[in-house]
Amino acid sequence: MQAILGTRLAADVNLAAQIVLLVGLWIGFYFARSGQITRHAAMQTTMVMANLFFILFVMVPSFYQYVILGGTTGGIVARLMLIHGLLGVVAQVAGIYVILRMRTGLIPPRFRVRDFRLMMRWTLWLWTVIFVLGIGMYYYRYLLPKPVTTFTASLERFRQAGGDLVSQAGELRTAAERRDVQAARRAAERLVNLIEGKTGTPYGDLDKSGSVEDPGDGIGLLNYLRAFTKAAPEAPVASLAETVGGWLKTIRTDALAVIAAADPGAVGGKIENVVTLAGRVEREGIPKLMADAPPMIIIVMDDFVFTRKQVTVRKGTAVVWINQEGETHTVTADDKKFNSGDLSAGGIFAFTVTEAGTIPYYCDYHGGRKGVDMAGALVVE
Repeated sequence: MQAILGTRLAADVNLAAQIVLLVGLWIGFYFARSGQITRHAAMQTTMVMANLFFILFVMVPSFYQYVILGGTTGGIVARLMLIHGLLGVVAQVAGIYVILRMRTGLIPPRFRVRDFRLMMRWTLWLWTVIFVLGIGMYYYRYLLPKPVTTFTASLERFRQAGGDLVSQAGELRTAAERRDVQAARRAAERLVNLIEGKTGTPYGDLDKSGSVEDPGDGIGLLNYLRAFTKAAPEAPVASLAETVGGWLKTIRTDALAVIAAADPGAVGGKIENVVTLAGRVEREGIPKLMADAPPMIIIVMDDFVFTRKQVTVRKGTAVVWINQEGETHTVTADDKKFNSGDLSAGGIFAFTVTEAGTIPYYCDYHGGRKGVDMAGALVVE
């Protein structure tokens, strides 16, 4: 049904149907209380079987797309989907059991619930709870305004990260000269995290101090380099990015050696190498890359949001998307002008805009066409 109606309209139709179904079930309950057993059986049967249709053609596809294909277990929507799905299966099975028990003799005597009326009441209340969960899911996914974030990745932040790299390399050298093991490991951790970004490996509390220290924006210098390569895959940008990436990987390896060393003085040669290469990255690598690369802008995917949601760019600009979270996302234009395919954590996609106009796009797993949920737009001038 989503393929025909779209994500939001299918959800709207399902919501309206669930309201009708729940009202019908409670009317059926009234029939039972007033002794109208035939009407009760007919109403409950109709509602349960109609719900089975919506489970198979709306809820299961939605769950499969959002949770399974999108690899989504975090976030309130995914958690509500998991709880709703589990309880929904129980309620539907119980509903079918009730129908079979009321209208057929297919249930063997040993599988018949003794207090059948109590089971029907519990099933009705469970159905009501599931409906409330569904309302919550609809609200959080489609009605609740998305958080406004001020975080953006930019080439200026890339330049600043080069300065941070030199600064942390200097702190590492100073700590080693003082034989301050903890300070040296802390500076080395900052260097590794600055290079890797939060989607990289290794990243985190590398010195086991109890906190993660990253002086950067969480993107990681290596991811910035990959963004340049995606935006300008031809030489000389791609070859320079590869060279700078080699320097950064060497810095990362040497910094990890400092973290593992009992005495930073024992790896003094590696520390000097870190200082030298950090200087080359800042002086030779980053300025040259920024000078040679085409006009580009970076959009980050994080917390099920494109940041920035709407971006105005000029024709010829390379737009680069970076996935900064564990869930899988896509960047799919409403008119299919571009489609990134699956982007896992750290995944990058680039598209160069060549025509003026507005290009709406969305995540195929967590959004929909026409600005539904996880969606954005490029305004090309």
